[in-house]
Amino acid sequence: MKYDNLNIDIKLPLDGMGIVFYSDGAVKDIKEGYNYFQNEYSEPEQVAKHVKKGDIVGFCTGSGGDYTLKFRSGYPTEEVDELYPLQIRLAIDVEGNRICIKDLFWLMDWDSYCPEEQQVEIEKGIYHITLCTVKPKSGIWGDDQTIYVYLNRLNEMPQLAWEGVPMLFKD
Repeated sequence: MKYDNLNIDIKLPLDGMGIVFYSDGAVKDIKEGYNYFQNEYSEPEQVAKHVKKGDIVGFCTGSGGDYTLKFRSGYPTEEVDELYPLQIRLAIDVEGNRICIKDLFWLMDWDSYCPEEQQVEIEKGIYHITLCTVKPKSGIWGDDQTIYVYLNRLNEMPQLAWEGVPMLFKD
């Protein structure tokens, strides 16, 4: 199975201040060139609606920069909890066989193309997402920052309490 023993690292340079995850089924009706960000993802309430639905799941990184996303199966270990204590929990409903990972700003001019190096192959289903990070040693968010992305398969979509944009940073 594609879910068991996930061990995929994705380097993602960001111009924007956030990252979005989605699967093919969630975006099949978006027209090429559509400004999805301005029309459907720029207000905190809009983001929260998508996060709760699990279709286009976004979170704020606090800064553009260079990120490494480390996709793993299950939930974080105690060691990861200690080393990467800044954590948030989201969920995604995967319709298709992959999760695409994009810079938030890509939503401004929708392009259905997702580079292969920004995809995680995974079975259809619902997954808890646990994001874990720590401020880089330089003290600058996005400065070769590591984010662990744990995916744990669920039987149904969990109820998420987000009322605005999930934040994976602290001032």
